[in-house]
Amino acid sequence: MTVLTTERLSADRLAWWRERHAGHGDRYGTWAIETIADGRVVGTLLLKPLPGRDERVPTTDIEVGWHLHPDSWGHGYATEAARALVARELATGTPQVWAVVSPGNTASAAVARRLGMAYVGRRTDWYGGEELDAFVLRADA
Repeated sequence: MTVLTTERLSADRLAWWRERHAGHGDRYGTWAIETIADGRVVGTLLLKPLPGRDERVPTTDIEVGWHLHPDSWGHGYATEAARALVARELATGTPQVWAVVSPGNTASAAVARRLGMAYVGRRTDWYGGEELDAFVLRADA
């Protein structure tokens, strides 16, 4: 996991994600998370098909993810932004949305749980076989 500690790192990462997901249109992509009070960018939110064991090949599993500047952790920004995006995606008929978390990242695991996602264990299905904690929210839940 890369901690984005400067605005430049955040801007570079966002530009890379936008380019990578340009073909997904408005449904999938990466967006800035801004505070309501002052419009300050505190991180990014993503929704996209998870890459499989071969990272060049996307799966049909849809991932929600979040990355925030450390100064913005613990304020509920990730939960609020992800909740809206997951609801939008499930409303399209997607049967389930996944969150994958690096083992030991208790803060991101807590966000997934606050979203109502169920922990389903460690999986190696995605991101080139990397072992990740997997959470899922099913539309029928």
